Amino acid sequence: MEGFLADLRYGIRVLRRSPGFAAVTVLTLALGIGANTAIFSTVDAVLLRALPYGEPDRIVMLWEDASFASFPKNTPAPGNYSEWRARNKVFSEVAATRGATASLTADGTPEMVLGRAVTANFFRALQAPPALGRAFTDAEDQAGAPVVVISYGLWQRRYGGEPAVIGKTMTMNGAAKTVIGVMPRGFAFRNREIDYWVPASFTPADLAQRSSHFLNVVARMKPGVTLAQARDDMNTLAAQMRADDRDHNARLGIVVTPIAEEVLGDTRQQLLILMGAAGCVLLIACANLASLLLSRAVGRRGELGVRAALGAASGRLVRQLVAEAMLLAVAGGIIGLLLAPIGMTVVGGLVPTGLPRFSASMIDTRVLAFALGLSVLTGIVFSIVPATQAARASLGDALQQASRGSVGGRHGWMRDGLVVLQVSSALVLLVAAGLMLRSLMNVRGLDLGFRPDHLMTFRTTLPPQKYRDVTARAAFYERVLARLQGAPGIESAAFGSTLPFLSAGNTTGYRIENRQAPPDDPLDTLLRVGTSAYLRALAVQPIEGRLFDERDGAQAAPVAVINETLARKYWPGESALGHRLQLGSGGPDVWRTIVGVVRDVRERGYEAAQKPITYLPYAQNIETWARPEYLVVRTSGEPTSAVGVARAAVAAVDAEQPISAVRTMEDIVDLDVSTRSQQATLLGTFAALAVLLASVGLYGVLSYAVTQRSREIGLRIALGASSLGIVWLVVVRGVALTGAGLAFGMAGALAATRAMQGLLYGVTPGDPGTFIIVVAVLTTVGFAACIVPALRATRLSPLQMLREE
Repeated sequence: MEGFLADLRYGIRVLRRSPGFAAVTVLTLALGIGANTAIFSTVDAVLLRALPYGEPDRIVMLWEDASFASFPKNTPAPGNYSEWRARNKVFSEVAATRGATASLTADGTPEMVLGRAVTANFFRALQAPPALGRAFTDAEDQAGAPVVVISYGLWQRRYGGEPAVIGKTMTMNGAAKTVIGVMPRGFAFRNREIDYWVPASFTPADLAQRSSHFLNVVARMKPGVTLAQARDDMNTLAAQMRADDRDHNARLGIVVTPIAEEVLGDTRQQLLILMGAAGCVLLIACANLASLLLSRAVGRRGELGVRAALGAASGRLVRQLVAEAMLLAVAGGIIGLLLAPIGMTVVGGLVPTGLPRFSASMIDTRVLAFALGLSVLTGIVFSIVPATQAARASLGDALQQASRGSVGGRHGWMRDGLVVLQVSSALVLLVAAGLMLRSLMNVRGLDLGFRPDHLMTFRTTLPPQKYRDVTARAAFYERVLARLQGAPGIESAAFGSTLPFLSAGNTTGYRIENRQAPPDDPLDTLLRVGTSAYLRALAVQPIEGRLFDERDGAQAAPVAVINETLARKYWPGESALGHRLQLGSGGPDVWRTIVGVVRDVRERGYEAAQKPITYLPYAQNIETWARPEYLVVRTSGEPTSAVGVARAAVAAVDAEQPISAVRTMEDIVDLDVSTRSQQATLLGTFAALAVLLASVGLYGVLSYAVTQRSREIGLRIALGASSLGIVWLVVVRGVALTGAGLAFGMAGALAATRAMQGLLYGVTPGDPGTFIIVVAVLTTVGFAACIVPALRATRLSPLQMLREE
């Protein structure tokens, strides 16, 4: 140990004499190690740590397979959940949850929070007991007891983390509920924004209902039951249910999905791809380190030869050189660790909503150990070969170094190989980044069917107890809109049931008057209900007819506006205007006349398949389940200018009504592609770093070659070689190295990009356009890296070279 410490002290003195070399090497390694540490911290939090449940590998989600209606994982109906729970043979617990919202109006500022109504066995199925207090009982669930379990986040921000919150009464939607439990800090189930859980209290009538599908169902497999057995059992049960109930289950199956797969989605693939990209950056940085150490070792062969002649063993010299490299690597690791939180802030956006919120300050012992281990491994692996080669120095090297122009040249192939590795790695990263960017552009290029600009949105879910009377609810909407009409900067305002991009579902059945539906027709349409100016506020464009408006009041004939997908389906080549349809939610005698056909709006997001859509005026459908919950305001200027006006209008009508989810429509749209944007940004950043480091590596090799061949080049100039010839002498080597790197990189990119095929949209892994652009970029960068050493070679003085000889 004492000898190693002495090596470290000597290494520090040596590196202090070469501050430029040390700074470049440390910074290069810091970029590579910092990127890898940032990615690892996210991989650790998402993929390596267990989910916040007991035995999470035994937990699954159960969905209805309604692929015939474009819902391969549909939310189950209560009647189906009830049968699954009663008739399965593989689960010890089957629990159900449904969405809920609450307005908190006492003990603080009015606040709208998201929650879940859950069956009493929900927490048992997850094996996730509260950190404080208890969960509710079966008896409390059956009785609909006024009890609530709250999240750690709500406990902290509204009650200051007081233990006395247990037993405290909360006013939720105007009703008093007793807090009986607080969930642990890291608990989340499918949405980390959930702040409370209340008893679902399903009645026998609820559990017999099969026409409305809105539950999430989670189950725990019995001990000894495998996933394959669970799927076989549920497939058998699905077949029995199809035979028992042809009216509701004729085409339904059951999907069993492990909870980890449900929570992570394609995040696992995204993070592994980013881990590979960060690894490529580190590999390039390490190749630069090895190349610099090789070049530096050649310059020190004289010194090492003298030490060898004085009795230093080869192993002693190797240890010394490895110690110097370790100092550089550890310094790079420390700086990389300091840079890591910057990357973690960006990468944290990839953490699924079903996991606890990711913190950029979450550098724990595991992350520290990773950074330290990576630094040590880097220092050892990429210094051992240069150190071994340099340790073979002899006294002859010390005596002849001044007179040799190519000492160490026999190892030039190694430096060339490192450059080829760097260029090929950079090409792989550039191709991956290019494909992700092309995918993002393809998605962004899709027609939305409406204008998201200058549009502000607010969630204003009305408490059902307070607004049980439908006329009171309608009056609230009318009074708020009346205050907004004519306000400065506001062009239009409306309420809608579901905004575009916020739900892939909320559908209802339908039938067309005097049209026989094909047997395989799902007869399923998205249903959107809004006040009179709703479609106008979204700037939805009619293809024929008109949008619903103030004319379509409660006393007017029932009307509907449909999208072009529904129109093409039943009236190809003819007008849909004047035809009538009947919706499942409106009763058997309500026929609605189609008064307009609009362009397809991407209600379900950018990439989901388009479905039939029906838009209804709220004034004619105040009893509907599709209640308007969102206020949309179109402005003439900045959309955020409407926030204060909208808040004041709502407060003037109901001072206790909170507003939540205050976002521009462009923010909502961007959220749908945020993962793609982050992926493209990160891959692009890694690719840019890779190109920069590869060009530095190529420049370094060529500069070193010019230095080593300076006497030869001087003689060529003295014998009449032209400047162009000297430039070509240097450039041709750089072009050859770049070309070799491109050749190897093309093969590597074709193999690597196949792994990311599931993340691409509208572009193939072998897209020739992307490859051509990337090759052109790297060729240009490689040529640019050759120019400076080549021009420096033309300025060598033949007289000076001859004097040195």
